[in-house]
Amino acid sequence: MVNPNLGYSVDEAFLYREYRKAREAGEETFRGFMSKHANVEIGLALRSDRWAGADFWEEQGRCISLDDILRRADVVTVGIDGGGLDDLLGMYVIGRDRETREWLGWGHAWAHETAVVRRKSEASRFQDLVACGDMTIVRRVGDDTAEVAEYVRRIHEAELLDHIGIDPSGVGQILDSLAEAGIPDGIVVGISQGWKLGGAIKTTERKLAEGVLVHGDQPLMAWCVGNARVEPKGNAILITKQASGRGKIDPLMALFNAVSLMSLNPEPKKKEYAVFFI
Repeated sequence: MVNPNLGYSVDEAFLYREYRKAREAGEETFRGFMSKHANVEIGLALRSDRWAGADFWEEQGRCISLDDILRRADVVTVGIDGGGLDDLLGMYVIGRDRETREWLGWGHAWAHETAVVRRKSEASRFQDLVACGDMTIVRRVGDDTAEVAEYVRRIHEAELLDHIGIDPSGVGQILDSLAEAGIPDGIVVGISQGWKLGGAIKTTERKLAEGVLVHGDQPLMAWCVGNARVEPKGNAILITKQASGRGKIDPLMALFNAVSLMSLNPEPKKKEYAVFFI
């Protein structure tokens, strides 16, 4: 165990005692102990009110890029969420592997520099996400939606795009950017939020637990999954930005939008023809 304070502010007996307590208290407490006292970096902040899919998220991580999805998939759905000046704009891409039928996931986020200034507590995290390629910080309003549209255009030109799922509120600029990129209007679908998104949330949980949904093992998504808080509403479960507090979850909500569309089992976009020689 690596602890720079060993022999100074803490001793070995204290660490053993606290270690046993943490093991008995459960995974959330144990992860907190390992992060605080053992200098271990914890990928997900697993709390008692966490989203159930978080328990399976890390083990489903693979080395998957957007290029991998375009190469392996027979159909692709895209989810988009967020986009306010004090918010993230999240995009998530899910492709269905033409051979294994696995769902392959990859996401990206954009933040206006205003959000970085206003959220100084997250500034260093944003910079880390930029450095690893998961996030882009834009200076000019509209650059973020234009870049989203460019990604969607690539998928559309690869003849893989089925539909794009978007939160119906506040989508004007996104729709304009998609239209400028040549994306047909009929491809964009409004995905109802709130309790109506519960089916997509549960589908995502099951696909992760079954090992069907695999993703790019991105720090951005691990952060968002760790931020997600579940709010029970009758027989339904909600994951909302209000319940999750200051923790950003926009790319995760974009994932749920993409799952809503992929769960409809869309037809492959590219037709494959068999050639027989006589």
